[in-house]
Amino acid sequence: MKKMIIVAAITAALGFTGCATTPSKPLTFEQLGRYSATPLNAQSYRISFQARPNMSYGTAEEITLVKAAQTTLHNGYQYFKVIDDPSNRTQKPPRQAVIYPDPMPYPYGYYRRHPGFWPGPFYDVPQVVTLDPTQVSYSITCYKTRALAPQDAFDARLILQSLGAKYGLDTQGNPLPVETAPAKS
Repeated sequence: MKKMIIVAAITAALGFTGCATTPSKPLTFEQLGRYSATPLNAQSYRISFQARPNMSYGTAEEITLVKAAQTTLHNGYQYFKVIDDPSNRTQKPPRQAVIYPDPMPYPYGYYRRHPGFWPGPFYDVPQVVTLDPTQVSYSITCYKTRALAPQDAFDARLILQSLGAKYGLDTQGNPLPVETAPAKS
């Protein structure tokens, strides 16, 4: 009897410990994927981003826009325009596939027909998986002032002001300091 109580206490302690693990730190902007900013001429750049697995295409486009704003400011410009070149038009969202789980063996079918059996909410639910890594590339042309920039040019400071904090960047495109949790005493 005493051994059973000890085993039950150890099992409960291990179960609760598994639920109380510390969550991982969020990724920094540079850890979200692979970036490249290739200069094409004095004021034009090719910004490319290859995302980590399980990132949506829309998020990858947003991160590429933030990287374009960061590159614009770090090279002494304030405005940029995404050029509609053929390489931008051929980009498509990555391919996805639907995967169905393997059927359970014979007893599963028998118990499923039993009126008292409840299989659970996630049995036989198909999953959508991404087959290709998400890649986004933009060609941008940069401008120093609003007077030189076209009407539809982006303001790099405004993009970093509105989206930069979401990805850990300040309004100049520099990484924000990482806050650490206070030590427990």
